[in-house]
Amino acid sequence: MGDHEDRQDHRDLLLIVDDDTPTRRLLRGVLDRQGFRVSEAADGAEAVELFERERPALVLLDVMMPVMDGFEACARMRGLDQSEGTPLIMLTGADDIKAIDKAFSAGATDFITKPINWTLLTQRVRYALRAGRLGREVRQNRLRQAATRRIAKLAFWEWRLTDDSLHWSDDLEAVIGVSSQAMSQVEDFYAALHPEDRGRAQRLMNLFRQSKGQIEMELRMGAAGQDRLVRMVGERGVQGSDNDLVLGALQDVTDLRHTEALVDYLALHDELTDLANRRLFLRRIGETLEELKAGSDEILLVGWIDIARFHRHNDALGEAGGDLLLTRLARRLRELVAKQDAVARVGGDEFALMLRAPRMAEAVDRFESILLHLRRPFHVDQGETILTFSSGVACFPEHGIDANQLLLLAQDAQRLAQSQARPILVATPNAASKSRFIEALEVERALHAALERQEFFLVYQPQMDLRTGTIVGVESLLRWRHPTWGLVPPTRFITQLESLGLISAVGQWVLEEACRQSRRWEQAGLNLRVGINLSPRQFLEPDLFARIQQAIRTSGASPARIELEITESLAMQDPANAIALLGRLREAGIKIAIDDFGIGHSSLEYLLRFPIDAIKIDRAFVSNITCVQADRVIVRAVTAIGQTMGLSVIAEGVETLRQCDFVDALGVSEIQGYLIGKPMEPERIESLLETFVRPGSATHEHVDRSTAS
Repeated sequence: MGDHEDRQDHRDLLLIVDDDTPTRRLLRGVLDRQGFRVSEAADGAEAVELFERERPALVLLDVMMPVMDGFEACARMRGLDQSEGTPLIMLTGADDIKAIDKAFSAGATDFITKPINWTLLTQRVRYALRAGRLGREVRQNRLRQAATRRIAKLAFWEWRLTDDSLHWSDDLEAVIGVSSQAMSQVEDFYAALHPEDRGRAQRLMNLFRQSKGQIEMELRMGAAGQDRLVRMVGERGVQGSDNDLVLGALQDVTDLRHTEALVDYLALHDELTDLANRRLFLRRIGETLEELKAGSDEILLVGWIDIARFHRHNDALGEAGGDLLLTRLARRLRELVAKQDAVARVGGDEFALMLRAPRMAEAVDRFESILLHLRRPFHVDQGETILTFSSGVACFPEHGIDANQLLLLAQDAQRLAQSQARPILVATPNAASKSRFIEALEVERALHAALERQEFFLVYQPQMDLRTGTIVGVESLLRWRHPTWGLVPPTRFITQLESLGLISAVGQWVLEEACRQSRRWEQAGLNLRVGINLSPRQFLEPDLFARIQQAIRTSGASPARIELEITESLAMQDPANAIALLGRLREAGIKIAIDDFGIGHSSLEYLLRFPIDAIKIDRAFVSNITCVQADRVIVRAVTAIGQTMGLSVIAEGVETLRQCDFVDALGVSEIQGYLIGKPMEPERIESLLETFVRPGSATHEHVDRSTAS
């Protein structure tokens, strides 16, 4: 019963007002059968009271009634209704034109003549309800738009190209403090702009007058010397008379731009000292280097200064006193450097300088002079504090050609000076380090084109099931064959891919290529599980699941033959989200393995909750398993966890039969390593499968294992 009443509560409530009881009952019967809820009143006063209390969706109101007639009741209800637009329908005589006019003047929405046409009644009621809902939606949209304009500080404008007249929305003055009447012509608009912006505005608007499309500009505008920064956008009409009309919006972006400028400033400056931070300092070094490389004979010195044992001063003065000491040191540094130079706070008690000079000796002399001034006492808390420093410098072009390289060399020189108890140390030219730096730059440039030029390829390292002695899976590994350098070791380019932001694109290619290879092997009748490593950046991408699904679907690979490998430390960065993602992958039929297990920082509670199929024991615990008992204990513990959870346990880096025997005895399920085979291309994997014999078996000695070399 309660459910039925709840459903009835959602029906529209209609209020019938008529002093004639038979008419009310007839109206109620007709409307009730049409699915409406109905409330009744016998006079206008009662109707007003019910209207205020029940807020009906529509009112049917007779004109002639005792106590209060329909006209007064209608007016009072409209006053209570305010802007809601509730339909108020008057019941009038067919020839009573005056009554109809008076009804509309009182606020009626419509009228129905008597005698009532019962067939048309419900249609008129439904139409009025629908019109009322649409009216409310329009009013709500207008209220939202008005609120949006106020919040966003928006006004609208219209430019008629035929007479250069401008028309503005009523909220212009509230937005920028200028009335719409004061800018009724384009010339008035130019006059209201900041003098420095008028010429640009005229040029842009004149160009726009001759073209189509859109106009966009930011200008200073305002009154009484209070300029506001406004953004104006407009679009020209494209049909008929609209060709000579431009409609646009104006937004006050003063506060927004100030906030953006503040955010940019805070992102590039130290909050305590107001000096440049490391990011801005490196930018300034880079800009200066570009200038010097363009043809200047000057040298550039980068110095790193560390306050010796600053923590002792901090402890003695307290945190506030320590902060005050740093701000006074920063002020002195700022006073000591020239306008063309730069100073920055690059650490808690570390500062850096950039000095330009004709010669290196002169730059070093200036740097030493600055250090000498810094050793003068600082007055803090009615006492004097003397600081000591260790410092290092590096110069362009003597020591390096890159901003980051110079700063790191200066930092290294400072650390060496600190270890040797020296106040300053100049970096020494190092051809080997310079060569490595140049080489790194060349690798970086080549990596940007490697994927497009199809220089990457995959190799696969086999995995053997210790129970059956057969190869059951492979791990796919990325390789790079450069057209000039040949094979580039992964240690030289994997980290670079990550730092350059290319690892996601390359990782997606690895995923797709491994899936394609899995499909080729399946079509050839080879039952192989293919392991694919996911990079940290890939794993954190919100659309990873969709990307994996797309790669599998496009290639036609079987999800059950794909095993995704993630590192233990990666899974532990956000265990809750990792569990959710891995669960979705498992539900899609894909296998999951935790790679390099044992070297991260695991929470066993979370590990037990991870939806995984396999644990891979890192080679670090396998290499010395035959002689280090601690490694054997760890491997045994991991296999016990795997057996308890029903997981496969794969030992990596197995290179000898003795290691194989040990991990087999400790309960490991599968092994991977040079004992089975090195990483190899797909064709050699297929050849290996045809001739493979388990290492250590009686026939193993007679098998040519050259395919695994």
